[in-house]
Amino acid sequence: MRILTRFILLRFLGNFFLLFSLLFIFAISIDILIQWETFVSSAAKIESAKSGVEKGASILSVAKLILSFHGPRIFQFYQYMMPLVALAAMGFTASAMLRTREFVAMMAVGISMRRAVFPMLMGMGILCLFQVGNQELILPRLAARLLLEHGDMVRGAVRTWGIGLAADSQGRLIHAASFDPATETLNGLYAVERTKEGAVVRRIEAPSAKWSADKRAWILVNGRAGVPTRPSVAPTGERPSVFLDQPIELFQTDLDPDTLRLRQNLLYAHMLSLSEIADLARNSAFDPTALRRFATGRFASLLVGLLVLAISIPFFALREPAPILKQAVSCAALSLPILLTSMIMIALPLPSLPPTVGVILPVVFLLPIAVWRMATIKT
Repeated sequence: MRILTRFILLRFLGNFFLLFSLLFIFAISIDILIQWETFVSSAAKIESAKSGVEKGASILSVAKLILSFHGPRIFQFYQYMMPLVALAAMGFTASAMLRTREFVAMMAVGISMRRAVFPMLMGMGILCLFQVGNQELILPRLAARLLLEHGDMVRGAVRTWGIGLAADSQGRLIHAASFDPATETLNGLYAVERTKEGAVVRRIEAPSAKWSADKRAWILVNGRAGVPTRPSVAPTGERPSVFLDQPIELFQTDLDPDTLRLRQNLLYAHMLSLSEIADLARNSAFDPTALRRFATGRFASLLVGLLVLAISIPFFALREPAPILKQAVSCAALSLPILLTSMIMIALPLPSLPPTVGVILPVVFLLPIAVWRMATIKT
């Protein structure tokens, strides 16, 4: 039995990595064809910057740039495509065993059908464990590179963006002309501290500010703080005068660089580890319910992938010969809508439902269906 289990398990995993590799190569090939001119021009600019002389890009430099840009994305591709590719790998593995009558031979020697398909469920469990390691150890280290766009290849970092009037948990409004996520620096910082009624208490200005992880504060360069010379609630048309003559070195706020990245791009949250999400959830400058949904959704998506695989296996685990194309179409018609609908429910908040309840709802619905489907296998 160990030999048989290992044989089916290796066949399932081999089909998975073969299909995954083909899909990834196909996806990046389309991107390379569309963005070929951008890759060539970016590689030429990088070569010119290194040598100090303008020259064209070589094939080797373009290949290195493509590998540097798309190489880390294989882990992000795995994060999103693992359940779907695993479902396809199960279909190829089980349909081949059905076509060659291997299921019949197993039952002839007394092996039950459920025992025959168990290695594929075991293989899905291994893929889920790798998914956890990928999410907790690999993606957080590659988050900065995965946020790069084609226009950022020459700089090698995400481009800067301006910070509008962002409010922190204490109601202070913060504005910055630009935020550089690579150096975690704010340029043209302007902050206003207010009362609960909205009256201005203090104003802070600095040409630039750099985040200090140890002090959990922005270190201001030539920072100045000022208070109104008279109450900020002035008559209509009259502005309170402000004097800026108090030097200030630190500005403590929970609007840290990670929170600013999240507010700019929610995709960043999907690349953080659970410990990083827990730290951000304690930061009230960002909606903690959304972060809890991200964290819970990771485990829910793994369970959904495993349950959909269990629901789909009985289409191929048959005692007698059957048209493989018909079984494959029936499997796709049932499993794909279930998988896509479940992933959408996990990703998007449902109205009138708590965030965590909406995330685990697909698991609650699919669990009895998967148990019923496995019980209906004739053996």
